[in-house]
Amino acid sequence: LDVATILEGAGLGLSMSANPPSLYAGSFPSRSPDFIVAVRHAGGDSEDYLGAGEYLFAPEVQVLIRGQQNTHQATLALARSCFEALHFAPHADYVSIRCDGAGPESLGPDESGRPRFVFTVACRYRTTN
Repeated sequence: LDVATILEGAGLGLSMSANPPSLYAGSFPSRSPDFIVAVRHAGGDSEDYLGAGEYLFAPEVQVLIRGQQNTHQATLALARSCFEALHFAPHADYVSIRCDGAGPESLGPDESGRPRFVFTVACRYRTTN
């Protein structure tokens, strides 16, 4: 939800509260609009012991961007904007937020010809045991 909240506030025109929403935290309904951005937990909860009872966790989320038919370039541009908004985004609850790779990867079009892109974000935070 934190990653979706960052995207919602990034000035990209994404909203979890619009009707219909363009931004989803978690899964999105099968009857969602063509144009969506979905943020979902992808696992990756690696744990590093830092000493003195402190641990560093790094859960990962996937950001999936899907556009309308025949909007490959516009969808790619939005995916890149989402990547840039999240890569090293400051957040008080996290040590760092970092996107993996050099940018969004194409998943190719879905069964309806809608372009899709995806990237993974690691959100590192400290906790004590």
